[in-house]
Amino acid sequence: MKKLWLLLISVGLISSACLNNQQKTTEKTSPQKQVLQSAKWLLNEKASTIEWTGYKTTGKIPVKGVFKSFKIENVPPATDLKTALEQAKAEIEVTSIFSNNEGRDKKLVEQLFGKMLQTQKIEASIKKIDVANQTAMVNIKMNGQEKTVPMKLHIDENNGQVELAGQIDLIKDFKAGTALENFHKACFDKHTGPDGISKTWSTVDVKAHLVFQKK
Repeated sequence: MKKLWLLLISVGLISSACLNNQQKTTEKTSPQKQVLQSAKWLLNEKASTIEWTGYKTTGKIPVKGVFKSFKIENVPPATDLKTALEQAKAEIEVTSIFSNNEGRDKKLVEQLFGKMLQTQKIEASIKKIDVANQTAMVNIKMNGQEKTVPMKLHIDENNGQVELAGQIDLIKDFKAGTALENFHKACFDKHTGPDGISKTWSTVDVKAHLVFQKK
């Protein structure tokens, strides 16, 4: 009887070990998990946005807008968003600027960008990404000048969202003082505050919101 019990216990242990091994093997080769691991992020350019915020009057009143037309290249399908972004390049059509004010948009196109050198398009490209410190270095070309701008970076791997946010100075970074002054004169009254002083700030906040989806 004792030998019989020992035999039954041994068979039970062996069966349990085999079952555990089968479960582990099943977990490793689960088709659903393989699909999730191999799925790649693809940029949804239509759902992405490029925003800007300029400032007027001495009280620094914000004026917000977007660029409706832009093209983003060198964003390959990738299993993580950092890899997808590393070589990204953007071309932004300045004539697509939109601030929900037709008169202002016309002045921005003609009196600001129209007075710059070779600025039918603004070019931008990512040069370096530091995920740990949540920063990215973005090279921007405008008015015949190039400037590498540090930007805050937020990557949401769960929802396929990336946000880049920084600030440029049209005078210090891109030597566009003449173009800015021309735009300021065209908007003199609109940029005059309660103190009677008209001011157009040279600093502009820029933000890119990129949306990705799983393939």
